[in-house]
Order: sequence, then C-alpha cells, then structure tokens
Amino acid sequence: MVRKGKVLGFGNPLKATLPLSIRTGVWASLVSSVMLIGIGVFWVVLPGASEGAFAIEADTAAAEKFARIAAIFKAVGDVLPAVFVLIALYRLQFRLVGYFQLATIILVVLIDILTWRAFVPDPSIRYILMHVPFAIPMAIAAFCFLIPHNSYNEQ
Repeated sequence: MVRKGKVLGFGNPLKATLPLSIRTGVWASLVSSVMLIGIGVFWVVLPGASEGAFAIEADTAAAEKFARIAAIFKAVGDVLPAVFVLIALYRLQFRLVGYFQLATIILVVLIDILTWRAFVPDPSIRYILMHVPFAIPMAIAAFCFLIPHNSYNEQ
C-alpha cells in the first residue's frame, strides 16, 4: 500500500504515541485473538468435546469421524477472525479491526449462542453465559476503535 510516496509496512500497534483508546483497543484485540485461537486449538486437540456438546455417543466410528469434521470447522471458524484481526492490527488499520471485532461478535459469538440454545439438549443459562468472556474483549476493542477520536489512520 502506498501513501504520499512512501510504502507502508507493518507497524507497532502498541506505540506510546497512540491515543489511550487505541492502545486499550489493541490490548483487548490481542486478548480476544489469543482466546479465539486457544478455543480453536481446543477443538482440534479434543474433537470429542463437540460430541459431548451435542450429546452424541462416541461409540461408533461414524460418530468419531463426525466429531473430527465438526471440530475442524469449529476451529477454522474461531481462528480465522483472530488472524484477520492480528493482520489488521499490524497494518495499523484500527477502524478495520473494530469492524472485524463487531463481525466476530455477531458471526461467531452470537451464532454460537444460538446454536447452543437450539441443538444442545437441556441447555442451561450457564452454558449460554460461558460465551460472555469471549465477547467482552471484542466489545471493548470495537468500542475503542470505532468511537470518534483523533484517528491515527488519518495522520
């Protein structure tokens, strides 16, 4: 990307010269990305957890194969938004990171809550609320990046 005759590369998103709201958003984005990548690794390492979530008995080879396939899709769905956020952060595209965080809240967290509510037999409020820790840093980051302030992107 070229702007005013110079090539922009990767930057340090934790520069002390950035506004406090941007630095707070960067830290919240890093926390949410680590959490999403961690849950993606969890699905790949323990594919049987997806069987347990949907109350499928793992007594057949078909059930185990389904669990592995479901775990891969769940892992990709959780890791990709985190990767996009990290790439946008290091390109210093803070507003884009805010939009990615909003999209992740809607497409990953809310859809996962609705899926749990619809398909898990006898879901309790505890299982629904366990998604909130993932949404909190995303909401903080989106708020910090999308509120009006002296934008670093416009300098």
